[in-house]
Amino acid sequence: MPYHEKHTRSIAKAISYRVLSIIADTVLIYALTRKIELTAGIVVLSNFISLFIYYFHERIWNKFHFGRRTVESRNS
Repeated sequence: MPYHEKHTRSIAKAISYRVLSIIADTVLIYALTRKIELTAGIVVLSNFISLFIYYFHERIWNKFHFGRRTVESRNS
């Protein structure tokens, strides 16, 4: 059965993914550095940079039609 994901579900998935990524980054970086201040700085900087990379990645993908198709309105 086909279904449509609501925006709130996509937002919840994106937030939960970022939280898991931040936790994983924190654990890995702390294991390597054993310095909480350095770990926090790297994690914050890394996630800040990732935000911009993701934005530009999305904007570039919007220029390609790969994997898209037009869906006809059900009201027609």
